[in-house]
Amino acid sequence: MPDGENLPPDKFFSAQEEQEYRQLGNAKRIRERAATLHLLHRTLGVEDALHHHPNGKPYLAAGSHHISISHTRSHVALALHPCREAGVDVESMLRSMQKVAPRYLSADELARCTTQAQQCVAWCAKETVYKLAGEEGVDFAEHIRLSPFDVSAEGSIAATFSGKNKTADFTIHYRIIDELAVCYSFG
Repeated sequence: MPDGENLPPDKFFSAQEEQEYRQLGNAKRIRERAATLHLLHRTLGVEDALHHHPNGKPYLAAGSHHISISHTRSHVALALHPCREAGVDVESMLRSMQKVAPRYLSADELARCTTQAQQCVAWCAKETVYKLAGEEGVDFAEHIRLSPFDVSAEGSIAATFSGKNKTADFTIHYRIIDELAVCYSFG
């Protein structure tokens, strides 16, 4: 993401978007928005207005692609697909997940995911499934299950979602890039 608070708003925002985001008064959110719109423009080659549903899920006004967005302190990740749901998550591999792992990993997963790298990739994988599943009130430890996996530079993880309204299987792909875990999948 770009550094600094003095972004050129006319390059990244419509007049209405600039006003909305300046009212937030949150430089981090402004940088996230600017980086996201910049990536969209570079990827799609066109300006496509980015909006959010009431539940926070992003969508493109023109409906040209399904989109998923994730942010860390200094990076933005986008997943786009012309006809399938998209899910992406990015997280720093340096973030300690040990204290929160029991809240998002089942007992079996907790016994298998013993390293910080495995716990981080598991978190990203479950966030990706959550975004694809599109249900509210998901208990990550109960409703999203991951098959056993080892962390390498890249790989895939089989995941099962068992929610209130549906059950689905997903293949979550991951890559480790500069101490970041990036997980993505298309439903």
